[in-house]
Amino acid sequence: MSAAAARTDPERGRRLRAILREHPVPSEALRAEGLIDQISEHAALARTPQDPAWHPEGDVLVHSLWTADLAAEHAERTDASPDLRERLVLAALWHDIGKPDTTRPRNGRITSYRHAERGAEIARDLGARLELPHALVRAVAEIVATHMAHVGIQGAPSAKAVRRLEHRLAEAGTSIEDWAVVVRCDGDARGSAARPDASVPWLKVANRHLA
Repeated sequence: MSAAAARTDPERGRRLRAILREHPVPSEALRAEGLIDQISEHAALARTPQDPAWHPEGDVLVHSLWTADLAAEHAERTDASPDLRERLVLAALWHDIGKPDTTRPRNGRITSYRHAERGAEIARDLGARLELPHALVRAVAEIVATHMAHVGIQGAPSAKAVRRLEHRLAEAGTSIEDWAVVVRCDGDARGSAARPDASVPWLKVANRHLA
């Protein structure tokens, strides 16, 4: 058995944290360290298809790793602190971690209803198993739970909806700005199906509160 295969969950958690905080291309390091195959929740992403109309880039693992890489690029550009970088990249990596449990074929399409809510549950359980810091897991789980909040809302969201989201995120130790980074990276990691940044209308409403 290789040393990598013999790692315990806490050891995997420590390696994962180092990659999240330091590596410029997390997807490469995660594969090199064996942290896809050795963490069952990550491995399941590769076995989960997505509707090609919305995700022509491939399965959930392809999409999730791309999203994590984009979050790392954002952290580099903005000179984010190691703690912020870790939060953003992990939330990006895990934002669709609920899809393996919720993906179903329906009427010739592939759907994953309520994957965000299920993903938050998995993020909390997996974070505890890997012995990640409680504050990190709590913040990431809330971003995962709410990353689809913009779906189904045409145009600008109501001030009430934005305040509700801001409150949920703040209670979990994160912010609408962090949420917006993950939403933007999620949208960009869809190749030819990418859409305009869905977080922008929410940030505009949030910023009006501060004016």
